[in-house]
Amino acid sequence: MPFHVATRADDVDKHEFDVNQLIYHKGKLYSAGDDGKIKMWAPDLKFLNEVQAHPCSILSITADDNAIYSCSNDGTVKSWELETLRKKKVFLEDKEVEFWKVKYDKGILYIGDNQGNVRMYINSGMFYGSINVANPVKDLAIKDNVIFTTKDNDVIVTNMNLQGEKPQFGIMATIMGRGPLALVDNKVIFMSRDGKDIIVNKIHEQQHLKLFAKIAGAHDMIVNGATAVNWDGNSWLFTAGWDKVIKQWKVANDSLKADGFCNIDFIVNTMVYGDKDQIYAAGGDGHLARLDL
Repeated sequence: MPFHVATRADDVDKHEFDVNQLIYHKGKLYSAGDDGKIKMWAPDLKFLNEVQAHPCSILSITADDNAIYSCSNDGTVKSWELETLRKKKVFLEDKEVEFWKVKYDKGILYIGDNQGNVRMYINSGMFYGSINVANPVKDLAIKDNVIFTTKDNDVIVTNMNLQGEKPQFGIMATIMGRGPLALVDNKVIFMSRDGKDIIVNKIHEQQHLKLFAKIAGAHDMIVNGATAVNWDGNSWLFTAGWDKVIKQWKVANDSLKADGFCNIDFIVNTMVYGDKDQIYAAGGDGHLARLDL
């Protein structure tokens, strides 16, 4: 059977407003949206639990082994129990900024804000330090000691040294482009400034980047969501956005090749891969779907 929508969240269970972020963690899907709620789902999109986490939009969520972290334009980052979604604590509060992105990677929680700061916490809460990447942090991805950050016009590539008492960093490159960001193998993927072209760069051992592939006009409208994964030695990219078309791309042999598509009836804001051959997409008016390959 070709790439297709296998199941959807029931209308009575979905978010009231747009979904902004999906994560798949320990066999469960978590979604967060403009209604300020975090919702938890089984892999088949059976509704399991929810919490009114913020009074306004949740812009990003991430998870470690013990908690979900959420950030909002209300100036807070909060943590929640994985299974019950009970509140653990207000992890960070600063009413002078809006927190736009949270990302957990290899023992470090990264928190990006609208002023270009990326704060880092280790050991589930100890402040380690911060860096400033000069542009607001709408999206963020980490590959080894390189951090990629972006808003709408540029992707900032920053080299980090995380071995000392405080993080040391230097900006390596500024590349024209925008999110969403995706990583697979030794490649970083983002969109052109107009949001319609897909750009793939290979990350070499010396951390310099080389253009791997570019697909001009990959979508007719702006791409909002992307996720990349390696299944059984094959690398795949999935993209979607305002044109309501989810596209599948094979990343191989120094090229990016179209390998299928699926129409969907809502604007896609976010995507994430789940178990093998399963992709989740969510977005406009709270809709959420699982697509099977």
